[in-house]
Amino acid sequence: MIKRPILVILTVLLFVGSALQGRARGETWGTATSLSSQDSSACPLAHTHIGKNPTWRPDWSDPGNSAGATDPDPTDDNKLWLFSIPPVHAVAPTPGWPNWGEENSTPFLLLSPATNPNGDPIYKPGDSSQILYESSFMYSAVDGYDDPNGVLHIDGWHSAHGPQGAWNLESVDQATEPSWDIRLVRESVSLAQDDFFMALPNGTTVLTADGDEYALQKRWLDDFSAWGMHEHMSFNFWLAADGSDLGSEVVATFSAYDAGGMYTPSDAFDFRFRVVPEPVTLSMLMLGGVGLVIHRRTRMSHV
Repeated sequence: MIKRPILVILTVLLFVGSALQGRARGETWGTATSLSSQDSSACPLAHTHIGKNPTWRPDWSDPGNSAGATDPDPTDDNKLWLFSIPPVHAVAPTPGWPNWGEENSTPFLLLSPATNPNGDPIYKPGDSSQILYESSFMYSAVDGYDDPNGVLHIDGWHSAHGPQGAWNLESVDQATEPSWDIRLVRESVSLAQDDFFMALPNGTTVLTADGDEYALQKRWLDDFSAWGMHEHMSFNFWLAADGSDLGSEVVATFSAYDAGGMYTPSDAFDFRFRVVPEPVTLSMLMLGGVGLVIHRRTRMSHV
């Protein structure tokens, strides 16, 4: 196979970035502005949370009451973990929390075709057989997918600020910068490596290959009165332009570690996506009793 000219790839990725930048963005907690001016707790986008102490659980009926909390493994108190939107969220708790899944462990996240500002598909550089898919759908616990009053999924990362502070990363006061330094690691993807990337709001592509790392910026979050992280980053996949991937499942696996040495690395965390024509189509199919056959795309060698 002839290798694609690097200049062409960069040019098209810049175009893709521009298209992504203009699309709506979202968090767990409804319009994303610059992070310097945004209250992160009011961000409308669904983020993946990063904290510590993965086996500690509150009593969800009374999460602030320490008497109801359980911790079956106190040896992991300083271990990092990743999780979806907790059960106490007012609008969009993830059905299969702490994973991004349904209660029956099937994929919850959706991928649908992205379009450029003219409404046309975005083709992979040098390969007209693939178009760009993104995860951009509304969801609420009450009305499910496509609820305009729901939360936009899925975008970026946020530090954990949970019940009783048990999952929180260390934060003393605003004047004392913590020593932790959280890095994301792209572990693997169930596709060819160059069929997945993540993009920042300015269009910059990151985590483009397995093994790539990304340093999450720590900063003082006024709304939580604590040091933490809040970064927007979209999930993007190149899938078949002819629709042959519809109904399939694709998986991207990540982990996190602390370059500052305060916390031990997390376990691998899977992001499992269902490929759909568009989120509203999935809802219509479900309402009509037509089930999607989920099959996992097999890994291909990197080309």
